[in-house]
Parts: sequence; C-alpha cells; structure tokens
Amino acid sequence: MIKRRIGVAAATLGLAALGLTLPGTAAQAASEGSTGVLGTGCDSVWRSHQGDGNMWAFSGSDCSGDELGHTPTEDADWSNSSGQFTGGDNDRATSLVNTGTKGGYDTVAFYRDARYGGGHGCVTWGEKYVDNLNDDTFTTGAPANNEISSHQWVPESACSKFFH
Repeated sequence: MIKRRIGVAAATLGLAALGLTLPGTAAQAASEGSTGVLGTGCDSVWRSHQGDGNMWAFSGSDCSGDELGHTPTEDADWSNSSGQFTGGDNDRATSLVNTGTKGGYDTVAFYRDARYGGGHGCVTWGEKYVDNLNDDTFTTGAPANNEISSHQWVPESACSKFFH
C-alpha cells in the first residue's frame, strides 16, 4: 500500500510538473516565431551584445534593414569618410540600440546635424533601445527618423530629451 501511494504521488507530481512546463514551452515557441531564435529585432541585438560598450544603428524598424554600424566611440559626422559611420549612413537610422556599460558616459546622444548640432535625442543605458524613431523628435521638435547625422556618449544627466 505504501509503494502504491508513493507511485501515485510520483505520477501526480510528474503530471503537475509537465503541466507547468507546457505553457512555458508554448510561450517560448510563440515568442521564437518561425526563426527559432528567442527574442527578435532590437531585443535580440541587445541581449546578444549587452555590456559590450557599443551603440548600434539600423536603417529599418526593430533593428531590421541595413546595420549602419556599431561603435564604442563618438562620430561627429556620419556623412564623411572617417569614423564608424560614413557617407551613406547619414540620415538613414530608424532604430538604435545602446549596449554600453553602466556608469559615467552610458547614454548615447544622437544629433540631427553633424558636429552635435540641430537638437538631440538620447537612448539611455536603462532604456536599451528604440525600435522605431518614426514617432520621435529631437529637442528642436524636428522628426528624428532618418535624420541622425552624429552621436556621442554622454552622462544621462546631460540629456534633456529621450527617445521612447
């Protein structure tokens, strides 16, 4: 009789455990989509590279399209031939990711004009990314999508406008 109770208890526990894991598995499969990779777009970029000290820019929403570049440094002019961003990268960014490190200069300020002018918007370390700049503006009120021409790392306290 004792063996039977232990067997029934083990079977019940096993079924309960199976019941608890099935929803998680289904949810994971749903979030993976058809690619089989957990997370998509900007979230995937952030998870894969978090803490590497870079900022990333992409031409499409949710970090799709062309990767315009990634760098741990600033670039005062995305339209020239020096720095990580060159020529055709200027005025093409639609999504941004901050995979920097916490503390100090951990926020990226993006500017409408070269040499850090024309208003700015920021992506903080805690914000991680902006998957679509279509509804965002710079501090001047000008649209931010496809209008970035320079960026630099700053302390969060230096930013008066954050992209959301």
